[in-house]
Amino acid sequence: MSNVVGCIDGTSHEILTPMTEPQEEFYSGHRKYHCIHTQVIIDNDKNIVYVHSGFLGHENDAHVYRQFGPIGPGQFIDFPNNCYILADSIYPNEYPLVTPFNSVDIVRAPRREQRRRREFNALHRKRRVYVEHTMKEFKTFRVVGSLYRQPRWQMVSIVELCVGLSQRRTDMIRDRF
Repeated sequence: MSNVVGCIDGTSHEILTPMTEPQEEFYSGHRKYHCIHTQVIIDNDKNIVYVHSGFLGHENDAHVYRQFGPIGPGQFIDFPNNCYILADSIYPNEYPLVTPFNSVDIVRAPRREQRRRREFNALHRKRRVYVEHTMKEFKTFRVVGSLYRQPRWQMVSIVELCVGLSQRRTDMIRDRF
């Protein structure tokens, strides 16, 4: 995984039930509450390099990724050529994303290939868990880690501010040790 330069994942922030807007756009049937999604991309040093918040709750991570715009050299999200980002299995397995093999693909492969794919999945899991830890850091702020009760239009700015503060806190802790 020498060409992997980061990880991507999404998280949800619970909000109050909308009173003036259509509720179904914000309701996540998977989570069973109204929410707004945030997508985070981190690099190999566990630094947040891109955060985008404000996606509607009824969309999953793959739909939110499609709304990003192109990722690549000279694109909306500038990205080095021939490098990859680790993603979980809900994302599309297309450049620049790398997703784990599913169990059906592993079982149908020859025995040597099965072992190689299982080892790849184990390494994928070990590297991708860092994005989960990074999201946990900014969800420690109560305003984004619990039910959000303020005006919804402020949420995007507040989430991005909390991400910046958590990154700053992480940098300060790293500098100390």
